[in-house]
Amino acid sequence: MGNLRRKISRWIFLFLLIILGLYHLLPHYYKSNPRLLQFSLPGLQAFIYYELGLYRKASHAWRIHHGLSYNVQLIDTTKKSLIDQIEKNPANLENYLWSADLYFFAGDYPNARLTYQKALQRNRNSYDAKVGLAASLLMEERYLESHDVFEDFLYQGYNEKNITPFLNFLVSLDKLENPNTLDKRDSYLSLIYAYRYLAILDDRKLKKVISLSDNAISANKHADLALFSKGAVYAKEKKYDLALEQFSDAVKKNPLNAEAYKRMANIYGEMGNLEMELQCYKRAVEVEENNPKYAFHLGEILMRKYGDFKQANPYLQKAHQLNSENYRYALNYAHSLKMLGRFDEALEVYENMIMINPKDPDRYVLKGQCLLKMKKYEDAIQSYSQAQAIRPLDFPAARNLALAYSELKDFEKATIHSEYALRIRPQDVETLYFLQYLYRRQGRFEEAYKAVKEILKIQPNHAGAQRVLSYLESNIRTRPSS
Repeated sequence: MGNLRRKISRWIFLFLLIILGLYHLLPHYYKSNPRLLQFSLPGLQAFIYYELGLYRKASHAWRIHHGLSYNVQLIDTTKKSLIDQIEKNPANLENYLWSADLYFFAGDYPNARLTYQKALQRNRNSYDAKVGLAASLLMEERYLESHDVFEDFLYQGYNEKNITPFLNFLVSLDKLENPNTLDKRDSYLSLIYAYRYLAILDDRKLKKVISLSDNAISANKHADLALFSKGAVYAKEKKYDLALEQFSDAVKKNPLNAEAYKRMANIYGEMGNLEMELQCYKRAVEVEENNPKYAFHLGEILMRKYGDFKQANPYLQKAHQLNSENYRYALNYAHSLKMLGRFDEALEVYENMIMINPKDPDRYVLKGQCLLKMKKYEDAIQSYSQAQAIRPLDFPAARNLALAYSELKDFEKATIHSEYALRIRPQDVETLYFLQYLYRRQGRFEEAYKAVKEILKIQPNHAGAQRVLSYLESNIRTRPSS
């Protein structure tokens, strides 16, 4: 009887310990990533496996919870169905991701890799495809290739949309943790990168990145990249002095590490050290002279942060020349040209942007704004009209059409487009104020008065509306009755 009581007491004590542990862990999970904790039996099993470092089992349990497991007997049929969907709609990225996930689940890692690569051909910025590709490469023990992929999406910034690539990543992490795998020099850096990714979701893993990096540095295994990883962790924790120390050591070992210079520039910017910020950015551009990313970042900093369009322009031009199809590069380069009064060159960039994607209404709006600056009002009207044809409820196109017609003294058409713009955004004060001006130009004082009253309902302290209100009131009073 006494033995039974002791056993029951031990089980109760163990249960209380588990509850206490969960009590301390749950707030962390809700804060970092609620998807890691799911209130179902498989979800809680996954949580426990994850805490024990049994990542493959955690992945499997989370699949069960989310209903993402595949019926083994139907894998071939499902595979054929997904291939058919890709053939019917090759532009649909999700079909590639589901197909790649099925291959991975079935242990066909080469085909999973190839399918994730096809997804990236459709959208080279797909974060999910990059995570899935890294996991597939790790399963094939293609570690050096995985490093490039990890570096790409770690620098890109977290943008996960689907959970399946993360679940596949956990399986690859489980394999990486195998002692036999870790005997391999390149796999050790893969493990550091893997924990850097996991630390985005679970910041407790930052300590793991530091310890692994220290081991790599002491063993001289990819020491420069391990130092960089430590710097990235310290930067995330806002320990800027420590981060700068790691990045500085990294570039001493590898003076061609452009990303380390960029990270140093970011930190100096946070610290308010303008001279060092720009110096490090320029060094990154020098090191990677054929990489548009670094030229773009320097140009954007000079333009957005310091308002120096003249210095920014050559760097933005360089980025655009190296990758003319990148929307952000083109957009910022054209903006710098406009700010420098080089409208003809800006117009050329906008026209090229339209050629790349003629179905994007925003590009026609940008072109129209440039034409307005150039006082080519008829051309601007044509460009805004094209934007409206693609997206009828385009507010900037409607508002700017009104401006263009107003410049041509066609106040009737300007009024029509202003009224249409207000049907899209009824409380846009700027458009209401412009509309009351158009009404006044046409002698429609009662309507102008109503527009001004509406402005003052939305923004009682609007100086322009307050100023014109008394004028309209007196004008309406003195008008002869019909």
